[in-house]
Amino acid sequence: MRLDRVEKNIRYLFSPEQAPVATIAPGETITVETRDASNGQIRPGGAGLVDRARLLPITGPIAVTGAEPGDAIAITIESIRFVPVGHAWIREGNGLRPFRLETPYHVHAIPVGERVLLPGGLSIPLRPMLGIVGVSPKQPVSTRSPGEHGGNLDCPDISPGNTLWLPVFVPGANISIGDAHAAMGDGEVSGTGVETEASADLIVTLHKRRLLDGPVVVTPDKTVFLSSGPTLEGAIRKALDRAIEAIALHRHLHENDAYVVASVSGNIRICQVVNGDVTVGYEVPREASPW
Repeated sequence: MRLDRVEKNIRYLFSPEQAPVATIAPGETITVETRDASNGQIRPGGAGLVDRARLLPITGPIAVTGAEPGDAIAITIESIRFVPVGHAWIREGNGLRPFRLETPYHVHAIPVGERVLLPGGLSIPLRPMLGIVGVSPKQPVSTRSPGEHGGNLDCPDISPGNTLWLPVFVPGANISIGDAHAAMGDGEVSGTGVETEASADLIVTLHKRRLLDGPVVVTPDKTVFLSSGPTLEGAIRKALDRAIEAIALHRHLHENDAYVVASVSGNIRICQVVNGDVTVGYEVPREASPW
């Protein structure tokens, strides 16, 4: 099945009130086209007139047959393909560093191929990822926001070969995706990666009565517990607590012993610090967790 990036398939909110535009069976592959984060509005030489209500578009929702609240879904990213040119920009008031601009946006067109060509001739490896992947929450949530439903997590590990687990809050789960990046550094400190239209191949599996308290990314060698919150320290504590609980359960350890395991074998990952609430991951070796 294929879901194109035409307007009837585009949303600007994760909401339980939205009807799905497509339905897939568990285990089915779907190809989803996404728009870039600016919805084509922010380009070099542009006038800077941006409809902010149309930023961060997502494609969906996609219902999964049989998914019910209390279940979990696992979304495996098989591949992500990009158009030949992406864009990266800064604007005053966005990102971590204060600066002044003479124009509303300072924009670079970034060639995207087997490698990504940055200003100054710097060439870096392609680092494909999906910035926004989520399910319908119990209440409407902006596509800018991350949370237990997923959303704007901007985690570089949501990438080809890896699997994102999410809890189900509404019948069908109702998955939407967007905000693909050809490359992005941890933290997304300026507010953007290399933003580009993309096409992603996904396989979605359903796990009945698998209670989750938030997003989890599973890679071939590690498990990353993602948490978001208004402060960096609070988000780190939340992600760490989730990792410790999983280690204790899987390895049959007291939580104090699991804390030691997490401290020695794990790493804090700062995914993004620019989406209102920040998102962090606590990653542990795959064999330490039940995934």
